[in-house]
Amino acid sequence: MIKSINGVQYRDLLDHGLRELRLHRDEINELNVFPVPDGDTGSNMVLTLENGINAIKGKEDELCVLARSFSNSVIFGARGNSGVILSQFLKGFSERFFDCAEADVGPFVNALNNGVVSAYKAVSEPVEGTMLTVARESAEALTRAYSEGMAETVDDAVTLFLAAARVSLENTPELLPVLKSAGVIDSGGAGLVYIFEGMRKYLNNETISDSSDTDAGHTASEQVRYIDYSKYDRTSRFPLGYCTEILLQLSNEKPEPDPDEFKSALNEIGTSVVTSFEADKVKVHIHTAEPERLISYCHSFGEFLSIKIENMSVQHSESSRYTLSDSRALDDTAVVVVAHDEKMRELFFSMGADVVIDGTDGYNPSAKDFHDAFTALGCKNIFVFPNSKSSLFAAEQAAKLYEGARVIVLNSRSAAECYSALAIFDFDSDDVDSLAENLTESIANIYTVTITRAVKAQNYDDAVIEKGDHIALAGSRLIAVGKQLMNVAEETVRTVIGERDCGVVTAFLGAGFDEDTAAELLDIIKRCSVYTDADHICTDSTSYELLLSFE
Repeated sequence: MIKSINGVQYRDLLDHGLRELRLHRDEINELNVFPVPDGDTGSNMVLTLENGINAIKGKEDELCVLARSFSNSVIFGARGNSGVILSQFLKGFSERFFDCAEADVGPFVNALNNGVVSAYKAVSEPVEGTMLTVARESAEALTRAYSEGMAETVDDAVTLFLAAARVSLENTPELLPVLKSAGVIDSGGAGLVYIFEGMRKYLNNETISDSSDTDAGHTASEQVRYIDYSKYDRTSRFPLGYCTEILLQLSNEKPEPDPDEFKSALNEIGTSVVTSFEADKVKVHIHTAEPERLISYCHSFGEFLSIKIENMSVQHSESSRYTLSDSRALDDTAVVVVAHDEKMRELFFSMGADVVIDGTDGYNPSAKDFHDAFTALGCKNIFVFPNSKSSLFAAEQAAKLYEGARVIVLNSRSAAECYSALAIFDFDSDDVDSLAENLTESIANIYTVTITRAVKAQNYDDAVIEKGDHIALAGSRLIAVGKQLMNVAEETVRTVIGERDCGVVTAFLGAGFDEDTAAELLDIIKRCSVYTDADHICTDSTSYELLLSFE
């Protein structure tokens, strides 16, 4: 029995949680509310937790040191709604250990409760019946047990939390009607249960295979890449500066730095500053164009135990998930968008986007992907179009973390909304507030329906969906189901036009469309309403067959 945890045990608890989560990744992905081909909750949670674990893997520092490193990295690695909520839960959990060499059951219970508080704060409108509920109800049950003397060790705390989490997870369909209708439990809650199942196995000395796949299940961003330095020469430009990390040993022969003054001075040298004072050592992370100035300043307080300096322009060139426009000179305002296929990427650039973040192949950008893009721009104001519900939370988290500009994350959940907003974007405007208001209004006026194929059979409300059926979805609303794509498209158009005052319908055509089929679709739209203009845009998307935009 473990009565208290040190740094190594904290690291291994989280690592075993990750291992168990990996084993059930596909199972969690398949817990879709709708049978659509974008189940990614398990993948998002795995990649988020991996980013935190990679920061502490193999390290044997005190609990406070590892907790800080993990907390910072898991936040930047968050992707998708589930990943952002998980990262905030783990951040709040870890924060309670920032001043601890080790922690017994009392601080451990408090840490879990703090994780719940942090997770709820991350969501503007918390929904019960989700991972939030599972975490909260489990922490509440554990707290009651602890107050009654039933949790005396960390083993007890994990066991009691896990038992309550399983009960809460099974009850999620009773709290969230959309889950009950689809006949599934909450996927994010399931992921949380598996993480604590892995922790329990660690405490019971059970072995979990390390399936840290470097196979097709991982995206290119998780692969180790060879850097071809030969492509750089005397004419190469390196505008992004250097990512610099320092471990400084303070010295009795040099002055003692004041933590607040020390950080303030670093903020004048660079951005993305993180400092950690641990006993007589100081850890520093900073992005700066002047590493020599940083080194000189830090050297005035002590001696270097380690220094790491990496050229961020090289890092970006070799492994970043975003592309900078080379056609528009940057001014005080810049635009960042996410594109989920190559044709939309080029279209967004042609409409004035300054940065396009890669969302192809089902990749959900992490908070770090957005943060890196913001850093590369160096503008005063940055407008962000996440273009999917999965990317929205990560963009908002990155905006909170980035201190170098005013970042405005717009509520665009599809390429259609982004397309409409960019069409009215006034790049010459100096009134950022009015511009944001106009863009928000434009997005709110768009009604978007996605038509795709069902990847599994499922009953939803009164509809019977069979595998391979074409299904039309507007958010959580199922509009039409059928065997023939054009029949589903026509029913969708007639339904929406009958309900809304629509002047324009734009059809974003998936990768399988040809010109003849596109012409047939436009004829259908015109038959539904002679007063409605119709247009189409070809995409390379394989995640949908049709994306219909009504405005």
